[in-house]
Amino acid sequence: MSDRKGPGSVAACDGLPWIPIRLAPWPDGGRRVAGQAGMQDTSSAIWSQVKTLLSEEISPSNLDIWLGEVALKAVRDGEALLEVPNRYYGDWILDNYQAPLARAFGRILGRVVTVRVVENDGRKASAETEEGSVPSRKGGADTTHTFGWKGRPNPEKRFDNFVVGPCNDFAHGAAQAVSDFPGGVYNPLFMFGGSGLGKTHLLHAVGNAILRSTPGARVVYVTAEQFMTDMVSALRFNRMPEFRERYRNQADILLVDDVQFLGGKRGTQDEFFHTFESLLNSGRQIVMTADMLPRDIEGLEDRLKTRFASGLNADLMPPDLETMLAILHKKSEELGLKVPHDAALYIATGVGQNIRELEGALKLLSALMAMYNEPLTHETVVRRLPHLKAPERPVVTPDLVLRTVARIHNVKVEDLKGPSHQKSLVRPRHLAIFLIREHTELSFPDIGRFMGGRDSSTVQYACRKMAEMRRKDPDVAAILDLLEKNLKS
Repeated sequence: MSDRKGPGSVAACDGLPWIPIRLAPWPDGGRRVAGQAGMQDTSSAIWSQVKTLLSEEISPSNLDIWLGEVALKAVRDGEALLEVPNRYYGDWILDNYQAPLARAFGRILGRVVTVRVVENDGRKASAETEEGSVPSRKGGADTTHTFGWKGRPNPEKRFDNFVVGPCNDFAHGAAQAVSDFPGGVYNPLFMFGGSGLGKTHLLHAVGNAILRSTPGARVVYVTAEQFMTDMVSALRFNRMPEFRERYRNQADILLVDDVQFLGGKRGTQDEFFHTFESLLNSGRQIVMTADMLPRDIEGLEDRLKTRFASGLNADLMPPDLETMLAILHKKSEELGLKVPHDAALYIATGVGQNIRELEGALKLLSALMAMYNEPLTHETVVRRLPHLKAPERPVVTPDLVLRTVARIHNVKVEDLKGPSHQKSLVRPRHLAIFLIREHTELSFPDIGRFMGGRDSSTVQYACRKMAEMRRKDPDVAAILDLLEKNLKS
């Protein structure tokens, strides 16, 4: 089938229906999209198909964040005019998505298309109501938009209630050194390790120690996800100067949790890069945490990987049983519990090596003891917390592999199974196929069916490619080791 049709019609794109349109004159001599008889909103239909094509290159979350409030205002000869909420929003879209947009419109309209944006004055936010907030009329109701600015670490997470063991002594020492000499040799400090090992506790502890020694210090704690949310809000409400002022000029110490969330989010990475540079070049301290080393964060730009690794990288390993018991007794004292040794052993082995789960189990136990007014013995703990039976070694299943790969790479399981060939999904998909083949009994055809109906040759290619890259590429070997460690824990 030809890529172009006759006058007054639109080229088809893969798997999408034809949308015939006619171009009516604009008052200024241009042309606008006009609906054919029986079609109420042709531009809306075209825009819907464009976004369907963009979903092959842009993740659903980014598509919703950046293009959810954008509308196709008009189509001229070789030009698509997008209506955006404000100028900052439009600039961001053109800087980051102009090429994918042009390609998608080109496929839909069957010709080379230039993308322009125009600000919709009718959607502009009204005057500010208070510092850091602006009114929003989304859905017709008046609401108040505020930045997710927290600015203070959790006072409950300190060095004096962090239990140090062989699994975390290096990270603990590095964190204490940073709190004693912020902006010194360990800048940035990047702490990494699995979930529930104490990274966030140490991050808050750094901030609290600095606030105790220097009460006037401006310490900012934020998750990477909150940073992105703040930035998107600033773009939507014309607050980017204030956003940059707060993060780049009003922070003496920046504590950023879960920076693996930045993977694949190009626009947020660009803003974070400039924030990072501003703080580091002025001698201010940055401390970050993540589930993995910077080099293993899928979709993280090389310039950020390099800078994150330029200071000190400190890992936290899963705690051994002795450390888990020490943590248990420390937390028990804080809750006013006296846990017998056999009951403590039952709890510590039952939660595995996850400190966060240990804390949750103790809080639940404290509530149950208060509710039932029973003596705290091994028997009562087993009866009240039966879910803490010592776990068996997990059986590696295809579903477990897929969930693990999706979590580590910050993508959705359904996207790994889906048809999209966008770059951020291809590598994780190949890793999942390789690990399923390595750790389960599924045949190549079975794996293909499990992975969304792919043929056997595709599965074999992915397995060969990953096996070869594991031998030749240290980064691929490291991410496979990390995935296999997670599958076995």
